[in-house]
Amino acid sequence: MSKTQINLKYEDTLQCLFFSTKNYSNIEWQELCDSINQTITSLSHEYIWHRDEFTVVLPVNTDEKNDIPKHLVSVTCFGDNIEDEWFIVYILLEITKKHNDLIIQIEDNDGHFLLIEAADYLPSWANPDSSENRVFIYDQYVHLIPPSLVPVDSTLKVNEALSLVAKKSEQTKASLEIQQAIFKKIGNYPEKIKDNCHKAIIKLPLDIAAVLTLKPSLIAPLVSAYSSLDSLDAKFCKDIDSNDCYDVEVKFTKFLYAMLLHTRFPNGFRFKSIANDNKIILGLKLICGYRSIMAKSSSDIFSTPEFTTFFNSLVRNGYFKDNLEGSIEHTRLLANAKSYFFKMECPVSTYVSRIINDLKLSKKFNNTVELLKDKSNSGLLENDNDSWLNIHPDQLNSYLNNHYGKKHQLKNNDPITPHIINSELTNFLKETSDYEGVEKINEDNLQGDTIEFDSENFVNCLEKMLNIISNNDVFDMSDQSDSDDGDSSSEANVINSDQDKELSSKLKTDYLSCQNDEKAVLNNFILSMKQEGLSGPVSNVFRTIGIDKSDLLDSDDDA
Repeated sequence: MSKTQINLKYEDTLQCLFFSTKNYSNIEWQELCDSINQTITSLSHEYIWHRDEFTVVLPVNTDEKNDIPKHLVSVTCFGDNIEDEWFIVYILLEITKKHNDLIIQIEDNDGHFLLIEAADYLPSWANPDSSENRVFIYDQYVHLIPPSLVPVDSTLKVNEALSLVAKKSEQTKASLEIQQAIFKKIGNYPEKIKDNCHKAIIKLPLDIAAVLTLKPSLIAPLVSAYSSLDSLDAKFCKDIDSNDCYDVEVKFTKFLYAMLLHTRFPNGFRFKSIANDNKIILGLKLICGYRSIMAKSSSDIFSTPEFTTFFNSLVRNGYFKDNLEGSIEHTRLLANAKSYFFKMECPVSTYVSRIINDLKLSKKFNNTVELLKDKSNSGLLENDNDSWLNIHPDQLNSYLNNHYGKKHQLKNNDPITPHIINSELTNFLKETSDYEGVEKINEDNLQGDTIEFDSENFVNCLEKMLNIISNNDVFDMSDQSDSDDGDSSSEANVINSDQDKELSSKLKTDYLSCQNDEKAVLNNFILSMKQEGLSGPVSNVFRTIGIDKSDLLDSDDDA
């Protein structure tokens, strides 16, 4: 499916289409959908989604005009935290373990982000224009349909692509390097879920604390709601008194905790005097987010302008067909449409407020309130260490080098000398480039051009040149035959001797000049790096040829 067909509603959105090699009936498709969602719930019950929860639904309207076979769909807005995107990839791979008939197509706003992650290992033909309907997840692996099966300049329809992946999976399976690049990104799940979380003690009213205890993932919309407040929203946050709050443990992702901690109070917000206490400050922020959501929500989700727009689009696209309003079939289709809207299209504030209200009406709510009150009074609560908020420059440099640095450094741990640097830069400048970046010259194509090389003669000449430079020697003329004419021979020897001395002096001068030039070039580069800050064009060039900035700059010794 092309990017233009995806119609992503939000920025930073991920769409998955679930196709099957089996011919399911409508009831079986719904059973498959329920089974997939159960797997998602079991894998993500401790996970906190940054924006939308990952869930799979049956489309309300089949897109037959694009020749797309029947499928399940998921559209997930992951917002600012791309970690959600990779956790979803992990879940998809796990889903294909349980349902080996599923072929999954996945794209985000950037297109095939799986290929972007494995860009260093892609075949030369693979690019955004040539990869349409060629990238899938099937049987626990990433598949990339090669030109050997379908030429790059040919149009590949979804039906044809699915058939190739199912019948020729060994040929469509992406290379080991591509698989490893993607598995490396998700390899630490599910353990990584706990590593990405942070527990903090915060002063909150018990009703909000109970809601977050019963459904910890609600912390994400509360933080997002607070972070988007402006001075006009001050009316939602009046008369907040921290004296009515209790110390409670709140679970965040590290991303959300840092986001809440560093978001300032908007202008116009006035609170009673508060101490410089993070427990109180963070609590006030969460209360503001909570009140904003509850105030902006609609009591009737299906009377909102968003649902009216959604409903009218279904009517225009013939969703209800010829069924009369009030008929059994029309009622069934309307119920399906409402269910889809609530899960996929509903405004965040309305969706979250409905979940909160349902939790407050549950039997567990009052019991949770009492348990939290007792736990708060026990004094046994403890914060997680937040030292991870402070990143040392060396840690940042190491991270950037590991993720974006050159994969292959200088060979054999060669010492970094002015000559090596100039040599590497010269080779870099000889490489070809286009709008996609620098392209290595294909050395295999050069093997056909044979060059005759006399190694023995070359070594002899090189030895003579080195002797001249190092010892300032002259060529030994004693092997020449003596001339009968003594005067002429003596004069010739003097001339040759002068010429040899001049040549020796010239070679030695050139050699020293070359060394000085290389040192001058290196010194200029180092000076530029010192002036450009943390990163810049010079650092990027050196990183391209395999030399790290820290290898050249020493904070203790400028020499």
